[in-house]
Amino acid sequence: MDTSGSPVPDAIPLEKLQEDLIINLIQEVKFQPNLHELSTATQEDEITMNVRDKSASVLRCLKVLYDSRSDVFFMAINLMDCFLTKVKARQRHMACISVCAFYMASRTLETPMDIEHLISISQCRCTADDLKRMRDKIEGKLEWASGTQPITALTFLRLFNDMFHAVAAQLRLGDLYASLVVESKLEHSLEMVACNGDCSSFKPSEIALVLLCIFLDDAFRQLDASGDVNVLTDGSAIAHRIATTPAYQILKNGLARFIVELRRECNISEKSFHCTREAVDVVLNKYNAEEQTPHRQNLIWRLSSRTASILRPTDGFISVLPAIAEHAPLPPSNRIRYAALPSRRIAHVQSERRI
Repeated sequence: MDTSGSPVPDAIPLEKLQEDLIINLIQEVKFQPNLHELSTATQEDEITMNVRDKSASVLRCLKVLYDSRSDVFFMAINLMDCFLTKVKARQRHMACISVCAFYMASRTLETPMDIEHLISISQCRCTADDLKRMRDKIEGKLEWASGTQPITALTFLRLFNDMFHAVAAQLRLGDLYASLVVESKLEHSLEMVACNGDCSSFKPSEIALVLLCIFLDDAFRQLDASGDVNVLTDGSAIAHRIATTPAYQILKNGLARFIVELRRECNISEKSFHCTREAVDVVLNKYNAEEQTPHRQNLIWRLSSRTASILRPTDGFISVLPAIAEHAPLPPSNRIRYAALPSRRIAHVQSERRI
């Protein structure tokens, strides 16, 4: 398998990862939003799920514009969703809430950004004082301590990926797993899922496990179609027993058994797992089909007249012609050039001059 020439990192011991999983599962409930009430909004100015999804798409645009890490985006999404879970806000406040969540996440995980520049680029129509007041409200409602990092689906996605790599390493197939799974693609797909409000109320651990299973199923399906039959050739007992079994099939069976154990440890029922998978499949299929994005940020650039004149590329091509006098005397006949005219046209002009 092609690994793009990059070295494969050593697998983290599975025992250490299982300890981290237990800690994250305990803290998962604390940062779990519940947005079911947004789907039943009755008043006209209440925030609906569609308004929330539009703000989530704006947050992802800000993440791309500021070249921020995925951690900033998921922390901002979690702050916004948890605040909407506890507070019934109006639609006119949604832009301020989402941009403030991004500002708080960036200030916690990265270097503080210029708040005036963030207001300008996001076009949230609020002032710096508005953002600071909203920040105080979010911190108060969520009892948010400085430096807190929530447990999100991204946390579990990275953890599960490391655990799967450790299991593959035990099967002597760590290189094969590393060639099949690209973490950056996983995070990109998870961002698409996070922008959908219907998936935000599922447990983060369940969303992460479902997404990783979908990704692996697609990878193994492509290997089945391509007929890749690499087999184990080492001297291990496993290789002697199933020497004719393709390596990816051994990896698939080993991961399938581990996923069953992982679901039991995360307390994910089979019914809930399939329900979550259907919801995630809908989001990913819509995105992979390259359909038009339902939420598009309309940017309005406000420019001064001086800046606009600099940005107009056609202003330099305008030439001012001299004014033509209405009663200017005709030029003398000896100044008229006939060389460029056809012979018939020359004769016609000369006859007109004689008349």
